[in-house]
Amino acid sequence: MLQILLVEDEINLRSRFSKLLEDVIGGCKVVGEASNGLEALEWLKTNVTDIVITDIRMKDMNGIELMKRLKEQSPSMPVVIISGYNDFIYVREALRYEVADYLLKPLDRVELTQVIQKLTNKLKGNQTLTIERRSVVENPASNAASPAAADEVKERQIIRKIKEIIALRLEQDISLQYIADQVNLNHRYLSVLFKTETGVNLSDYVTQCRMEKAKGLLKHTQLKIQDISRLAGYPNTKYFMSVFKQVVGFTPTEYRDHQQ
Repeated sequence: MLQILLVEDEINLRSRFSKLLEDVIGGCKVVGEASNGLEALEWLKTNVTDIVITDIRMKDMNGIELMKRLKEQSPSMPVVIISGYNDFIYVREALRYEVADYLLKPLDRVELTQVIQKLTNKLKGNQTLTIERRSVVENPASNAASPAAADEVKERQIIRKIKEIIALRLEQDISLQYIADQVNLNHRYLSVLFKTETGVNLSDYVTQCRMEKAKGLLKHTQLKIQDISRLAGYPNTKYFMSVFKQVVGFTPTEYRDHQQ
């Protein structure tokens, strides 16, 4: 579960935002709250979090200054900026400190959900990479694999990369050509390789992932069906409902009701 430090000077907004994150979107927990950057830095001295979500305009220390200090102290800490001001100066400053995302008030819950899921997937990916690196260090003999084994490892890495690309783009259009371009392979070869390695056609795999994502959102959030449809990569809600019924055996509403 993604842990969040929420920095917002208006207590009512902070409370509503926390409820939106935990009760509607789900999959995350607000483990700390602060009313400005100074309080946030003080909290971080004795606590840990996965990401920081912060407003920009706050007394004592604003969100941009907080990002600057975090960049110095915790370079890998993802920061999401939320602002009611669509101001290029703020955007430019946020980009300068490598902001993870920049959202405008009033918040679009679908956009916010996408950001949370993106950061959750990134966190999981970093954890997997750390484990793999540790395994290589602890087992140096594995680096002496034969050429045939090396090719097999490379192919598995390609499949893993493809799955990562799909997981991060489920709400967007995913074409065979796009994925082939990302892994520098001919699209026909990629299609055959994926089916050989996984036993599933690439298009069927994408549909399976989208349905799993939709099921998770139906089960763990209170988002509307049309919002879940968009997050699962189906701009057309009716088409999404048709595919869901065909794959899962229930309509989205029926599936949600069965989870209660």
